Amino acid sequence: MSSIRRKLCFVFSVAAQLTLSPVRAAPADPETPSAGLEEIVVTATRREERLQDVPISVLAFSQEKLDAQGLKNIDDLARLSPGLTFQRNGMSSAGNYNDESSDINIRGVDSTAGTSTTGIYIDDTPIQTRHIGFGSINAFPALFDLDHVEVLRGPQGTLFGAGAEGGAVRFITPEPDLNKTSIYARADAAATDGGSPSYEGGVAFGMPIINDVLAFRASLSFRRDGGWVDRSDYTLVPNAAVPLPTPVYNGVTTQPNSNYWDTTTARFALKWKVNDAIEILPSFYYQHLQIADTSAYWVALSNPDQNVYRNGNFGTNPSSDPFSLTSIRIKWDLGFAALFSNTAYYDRNQTGLSDYTQYLRATWNSFGSLPNTFPQAGDNGYATFQDNQRNFYQELRLSSKDSDSWLVWTGGLFYSRLSENVPENIYDATLNQEVINYTTATYGQAYPVCYPGQECPGGLIYNGPVDSVVDKQVAGFGEVTFKFLDQFKATAGVRLSRIETTGSVAATGPFLGTTIITSSSITEKPVTPKVVLAWEPNRDNNVYVSASKGFRPGGPNVAVGSICGGSLDAIGVSQVPGEYSSDSLWSYELGSKNSFFDHTLAINASIFYIDWTNIQQNVYLPTCGEQFTANLGKAKSEGGDLEVLYRPLTQLTFDLTAAYTDARLTKTSCAGTLAYNAASNACVGSGLDARPIATNGDALLGAPWTFTASGEYHFPDWQGHEPYLRLDFSHATAQHSLLQGQDPNNGLFDTTLPGLPVINNLSLRAGVRFDGLDLSVYANNVTNSDPLMFEARDIAPLPGPPGTGASQLGPNTDDLYFARGVRPRTIGMTATYRY
Repeated sequence: MSSIRRKLCFVFSVAAQLTLSPVRAAPADPETPSAGLEEIVVTATRREERLQDVPISVLAFSQEKLDAQGLKNIDDLARLSPGLTFQRNGMSSAGNYNDESSDINIRGVDSTAGTSTTGIYIDDTPIQTRHIGFGSINAFPALFDLDHVEVLRGPQGTLFGAGAEGGAVRFITPEPDLNKTSIYARADAAATDGGSPSYEGGVAFGMPIINDVLAFRASLSFRRDGGWVDRSDYTLVPNAAVPLPTPVYNGVTTQPNSNYWDTTTARFALKWKVNDAIEILPSFYYQHLQIADTSAYWVALSNPDQNVYRNGNFGTNPSSDPFSLTSIRIKWDLGFAALFSNTAYYDRNQTGLSDYTQYLRATWNSFGSLPNTFPQAGDNGYATFQDNQRNFYQELRLSSKDSDSWLVWTGGLFYSRLSENVPENIYDATLNQEVINYTTATYGQAYPVCYPGQECPGGLIYNGPVDSVVDKQVAGFGEVTFKFLDQFKATAGVRLSRIETTGSVAATGPFLGTTIITSSSITEKPVTPKVVLAWEPNRDNNVYVSASKGFRPGGPNVAVGSICGGSLDAIGVSQVPGEYSSDSLWSYELGSKNSFFDHTLAINASIFYIDWTNIQQNVYLPTCGEQFTANLGKAKSEGGDLEVLYRPLTQLTFDLTAAYTDARLTKTSCAGTLAYNAASNACVGSGLDARPIATNGDALLGAPWTFTASGEYHFPDWQGHEPYLRLDFSHATAQHSLLQGQDPNNGLFDTTLPGLPVINNLSLRAGVRFDGLDLSVYANNVTNSDPLMFEARDIAPLPGPPGTGASQLGPNTDDLYFARGVRPRTIGMTATYRY
């Protein structure tokens, strides 16, 4: 057993021994009064239960906790959720320079291809995307006017379906109160070191219209997150004629702090109590995220240690992402059981414009058709993207009412039709003539971008109006919990689904090199079971063991352009596969949830092992900047998590969480019909020798260790006011294991790109609470840390023959690196009001 596994087992064994020990409450000291921890209620099993009773590893954040920690968006939430990895990857191989692009995973179940491995829910409705192409981007609701947020670690396939293979993040909204008026308001203003101001204002109001019969709740908010990256001009040194000139800032800033974000939200909900048995809850949620420009900076123009972040892009990379979710939920008390219905429609129209000026020149420079990566005066290459989703959902769920009964059950039916289309067009009005001029002068013959049959009207070099997938799913699910011998619970559940996936593509243009009009369909019938055995010797202790299955459907690939020939040759294929198949995993978990000392101390721990087969992964083609999805054999993920909540005094609360994850591939994978030959370390077949796509041992994205530590102290009452001081610290260790795209044994790699760095982030907050009002000042990223979250370039060199690693590479034609960090030190003030 490895030393890491020994440590994880030790942590869990300590928790288990504490469970078995006769723990007595310490006698209360009249000088140091204590009060128990707040009881947390979650709906992770589709019914309201105490967090300590749920045999799942769950992190829960109430709106009060979100406010206390200053969390405003998914980026903030992930930073304080060990085991949840979130990365803005718009400048990476899976992105399109859009700053909204992201990669999210739980427990190392990471993939930037296919359907999301992590479910994103607003109440009972999933809103995550399928990664169809560069323009597919997940949307996340802002953290305003929420009842709570739940992070469910591990597959939730039985109750939540195919979209929660590695886990789920659920944003639960507050219901209108039939008997009380409520107000929630928040205002915030902050200054970022070296950046522009941030500010926010929002209010939620609810009241009964007819007492105990009809009530509403409405909210409206706006937030500006100020930018800190300048769009700047540069001069090439030593000159523009050499293959790899260096851009140097020339003192001209074309747009300071260009990467600001604006987020607007609105919500309206009704609750109608038709009679003592039936409640109807219609609601409408709207959000519009507008991003002015990318937060990625050019390494050559920046100095993060001095808070200097610049990019030299010709144009901005704006994005507009409005979406709405309309739903009607019905609760019907049938006496013997409760019937729940959720009917929802998700409508999204994301658009983005990406600056391709450098990328297109980097591509044709790698062919020897341009002098270097950098544009000339007047150049303007860009791509327009859309991510249009039209999703309909219907779920019926029947559940037993008494959670304390010897038999607790839930069963239901689910239907969804998910339609997503990601159109893309690429324009560059001057590229063709530049290539003609250079190739004519250099080779005595023109090698144009555009040619008869593949013309470029108005500079349109790629026209892709259709890149769509329609998923139709019908499922039935059920879960039964049987209590026996007073202290034991056995749970068994299963979900039976039928998923029909239809993919359609229509694309043409010289960038593709052909015209494609195609459509294909696949039908799958996954079965996702779950079993749990739990021991609850008393209300304060719960030990459980579980096995559950997760699943993702397959889908179509879009053919790549003829310019990708070099990358395809390296892996032994002439074109990408037309489709990829489903993948699935089994997760095995041993967990313990324990409360001690009159509920002033809670320790929740779990260890897990995940076996993932036929995994869908993004395959980046570094010589042309395109991608496809392939099934890359097998992977495993093992680790554990620990949460300790301690309230030794009424005035003092500590919260410590930690997670360890080791996720990596366990099989070397080849493209097409080639098979791996370990003796020659090559993929062979049909007279070909090629490099693997991925190698046994390649890591999946995620920091090995993540920690958070929080503490809040309330000072003695001062004239009816309660002063307090709060500290939040997060730490993540560096990821040194090679990812698939870094491993020189593979056919597609770039050894110059770093892995995840060490991340430290300290936040401080001091304030006073009185009469429902909370006034505070805060500092985020107090130490002004500047970790290199990722680094990328457009085009990497071609690899040599199999087995040569990085020793035989083609010429390096692109050393323009982009990078992304975190927001510098930010100091601000917040006012919240609750009534």
